Amino acid sequence: MTLIVRIDHVRMRLVIARLMIACLLFANTLTANAGDHYSGFRDRGSNLVQANLPMEWSPEQGIAWQAQIPGYGQSSPVVWNEQVYVTSSNGPFQEDCEVHAFSLSDGHKLWSTDVHATTKVENYFRNSRAAPTCCVDADGVYSFFASGDVTKLKHTGELVWSTPLLKLYGEVNNERGIASSPAQNAELLFVLIDHDGPSYLLALHKATGEVAWKADRGKRVPSWSSPVVAMCGTREMVITSSADSVDAYDAESGESLWQLAGLQGNHIPSASVVGNQVFIGSTTMFHGASDEQATAASNCCLTLTSVDGRPGYEHCWGAERANSYYSTPLAFAGYVYYVNKVGVLYCIDQDSGKQVFAKRIGNPCWASAIGVTTASGEQFVYFVLKNGSTIVLRPGPEYDQVAKNQLFDTEAFMAATRAAEQQRKQNEVPPELASPKEGPEKVLAGMPERQLHEMFSYGDPMVYGIAVAQDRLLIRTGQQLFCIGGQ
Repeated sequence: MTLIVRIDHVRMRLVIARLMIACLLFANTLTANAGDHYSGFRDRGSNLVQANLPMEWSPEQGIAWQAQIPGYGQSSPVVWNEQVYVTSSNGPFQEDCEVHAFSLSDGHKLWSTDVHATTKVENYFRNSRAAPTCCVDADGVYSFFASGDVTKLKHTGELVWSTPLLKLYGEVNNERGIASSPAQNAELLFVLIDHDGPSYLLALHKATGEVAWKADRGKRVPSWSSPVVAMCGTREMVITSSADSVDAYDAESGESLWQLAGLQGNHIPSASVVGNQVFIGSTTMFHGASDEQATAASNCCLTLTSVDGRPGYEHCWGAERANSYYSTPLAFAGYVYYVNKVGVLYCIDQDSGKQVFAKRIGNPCWASAIGVTTASGEQFVYFVLKNGSTIVLRPGPEYDQVAKNQLFDTEAFMAATRAAEQQRKQNEVPPELASPKEGPEKVLAGMPERQLHEMFSYGDPMVYGIAVAQDRLLIRTGQQLFCIGGQ
């Protein structure tokens, strides 16, 4: 694997001690206190929270409420004060896009707002369907859909502005559609579109929806990971782990600051930023990255640096066997956790990159794990598996499972399966209107849907995303929202 490093390593080592002190000053700003807010995908990029979450629950006990979500969606919930926001789409061409607000206290739906889809996208079950997670702040909620429409709503559901990116910059050539979630800072919203065509990272003014800057990335491998905002000293940057490279951009201007190239398989997991460290996830993919050794090494750790005021990085380590699939790696309590596509959990030493243990946990994670620190200082890792099971671990050098909880009983699981199947049938694209499939999709299009679900683990009900607020764990499937705790 070739690593293109655009900094002077000799000079860097002379100042690394000073830089680490400077960078660690902002570390606590990236660890959220799970009070009233959970403001975006993986909150603010680390998925580390302070909360007293329930340890045990079941379908009969401990679930405070559950709510039906109209349509179907793959985004995570976000929370501001007493409101939980999720998105969904409906219709054969995902022409019906919606943002929904639910009460955090009891799950009552407060409002649903339609977002006009300016570009039609097939509602094929292998495509992204309302996958980008919203951002939320004191002024409103910011959504992004596969149609390319970025929209701001007030907390009461009224439209403030909508910006149609695909109408402005062209449609995407991405076999799974758009799934990257926006990131934010105080003034700007950052959107990444990487595809087999003109790719870019874009900043929009949150107040108006106008484009602040656009950084062109050239033709890229189709990817679905999300950007994350990070800081080193006083310099704010946007970091993207996508399409075989990691890139850093100045958050204010869009200037390219540095690039790590030569990676393989980092098309789905996003970068995880904790203090001055950046953790990269990669996976082998169907008709994509296939070199297991190179992909494992692409699950790596970078340290943010600055030499004479110029931001850079140090490549610290690459894993030997670890592999991320849909979920983003979690760095917490001295360890980094990865879950691969067959449900093997890898625990890596955060400092050295050496494997501590590997354990099959029974199911992959599409939702990213959360590191939880309680008010008394205890630490736990919550893995919500795609089938609704939640495994709670105590971090350490051995696999120390303290609880395993189930979201569904058999009856509820079958009911959710039937509801998802009905929704898919209602949204089938008429054969004469379906786009022609190419490459591997041409072969897959002729297979029975049930076989495809088994092949790619797409069976419903499936947990797509989680959030934490007010000592509650929120779990989102394609059509349901669950709240654990707060009773």
